[in-house]
Amino acid sequence: MEKDMNPSRIALGLMAWMAAAPAVADCVPGFQMEAQAAMGDLTRTQGFLGAVLVAVDGRPVLRTASGLANRDWGVANTPETRFRIGSMTKPFTAISILQLAEQGKLSVEDPISSHYAAAPQAWAAVTIRQLLTHTSGIPDYIFTESFQRNGLAHASTPQELVDHVSALPLDFPPGDGWRYSNTGYVLLGMIVEQASGQAYGDYVEAHIFKPAGMTDSGYERMSAILQQRASGYISASDTWLNAPYLDSSNAYAAGGLYSTVDDLLKWDRALDAGTLLNAASQAAMFSDYRNHYGLGWQVDRKWDRDRLMHGGATPGFQSSFQRYPEVGLTVVALSNSEYGAAEKLATDLAAFCLGADPYPNEIPVPADVLDRYVGAYKFNDMTVRVTRDGDRLVTRFGPQPPALLYATNETAFFQKVAEATLEFRLGEGGEVAGMVVHQNGQDYTFNRLP
Repeated sequence: MEKDMNPSRIALGLMAWMAAAPAVADCVPGFQMEAQAAMGDLTRTQGFLGAVLVAVDGRPVLRTASGLANRDWGVANTPETRFRIGSMTKPFTAISILQLAEQGKLSVEDPISSHYAAAPQAWAAVTIRQLLTHTSGIPDYIFTESFQRNGLAHASTPQELVDHVSALPLDFPPGDGWRYSNTGYVLLGMIVEQASGQAYGDYVEAHIFKPAGMTDSGYERMSAILQQRASGYISASDTWLNAPYLDSSNAYAAGGLYSTVDDLLKWDRALDAGTLLNAASQAAMFSDYRNHYGLGWQVDRKWDRDRLMHGGATPGFQSSFQRYPEVGLTVVALSNSEYGAAEKLATDLAAFCLGADPYPNEIPVPADVLDRYVGAYKFNDMTVRVTRDGDRLVTRFGPQPPALLYATNETAFFQKVAEATLEFRLGEGGEVAGMVVHQNGQDYTFNRLP
C-alpha cells in the first residue's frame, strides 16, 4: 500500500511530543502511553489520518496529527489544518436557531410554514423543534434519485435541495418517529436566513465563530482561497484516490462548515462559559427528545459518564466532537480520509483518559494458527482479505484501509478502528470454513473462497 509518511517517524514524533508535554493529573496515569499505542496502531495501517485533541477543563493533554493534508504536494496534517466537519455542522445550526429564539425572532414550537412560505401542505404540522430533533418525518434529500442524478459537484441552492423531497410523502406523521434528515437542517438554515436577514454562513460567523474566537472556521465557499485546507481522500485497494468532489452548497446548513481541532476546543469553552446561549437554551439543547438525540446533538452515556457529541462524514472526511461535562473532558478527531475512524478513535481516547478499557483482553496466538486464517472471504458482494503482518492478522474490507486484528482466543478477534468482532468458523476436519463478523448488532457470515 502507498505510504504517505514513514510510520516509525510519525510514531517517534508523537512520542517526542508526549515526552515534552507536562504531566496532567486529570487524566489517569498511563493515559499518554495508551494514547500513544492507539495512535501508533492507526498510523501503522493508516487507519486514521488527521488531527486529534484531548482537553480537560480546556487544557490540552493531547494535541497531534498524522498523515498528509495534501498528497500532491506531500504536505503533512497539523493541529492547525482545516478539515470539513460534515454533519458536525448541525450543532452550529441548532445554536443559531436557539439564539434567534432567545431574541424573540422565532419559537422552536412554530410551524415551519410561518418562516418558510413554500412549505408543502403535508408539512403544515411540522415544527422547528421537530426539524431539530429529526422527528419531522421529512425525507432526506441525500438518498433521492434526483439528487444523485444531479451529482455532488453540481452547485445547488437550499431551495433546490428541498425540492428533491417536497413532493414526496412524509416518512411518518410529524412527531411520531425518528429518522435522521439532512433536509430538516437545510430547512433550518433557510429559517436562520429568513429570521436573521443574513446568509447562513455570515450568521454563524458573526454570532458563533466570532464570539467564541474561532478564527480558523467558516462556511466553505469553493471559490475562496483557504490556507491550510485539507484535501479529502478515499482508500482504494493499495493506493489513495482523491475523494469525489462535493460542492459545499449541497451540504449547506446540514454539513457545510470547516474547522480545526483548536477552534473546536474554543467552541467547547464558549459553550461551557455560556457565551453563546443562556442556561435554559443549553438545557433544552442537551435534552434527550428521542433516540438519544437533543436539539442538534447526540446525548447518551459512555464510559459511565454523560456524553454530548456529534460526528460527521462527507466524501473524503470524517469528524467527531465529544464532551463529557461531568469531568470537563473534551475530545476532537478530524480526518481527511473517508474511512478515518474518527468517532472510534475519539471514543477510545476518552476511555483512556477516564481509566476505562475500550478493548477486550488480548492474548498472543502462534504464527502457524494465524497462517490458517490467511485468505479471502466473501459475503454477498463484499470480499474481505486476511493477511498476516508479524504477530497479527490484518483485514481489508473491500477498498477500506487495512485494519489490525487482536485476538481474544485462537478463533476470535476484535478491531480497534471499529466496533467489530470477527470469529473464524472451523469445519468438521478443522479446516477454516469462513468467518462471522459482528457489528452494530448484526452478524454477517463470510464464506472462505478457494
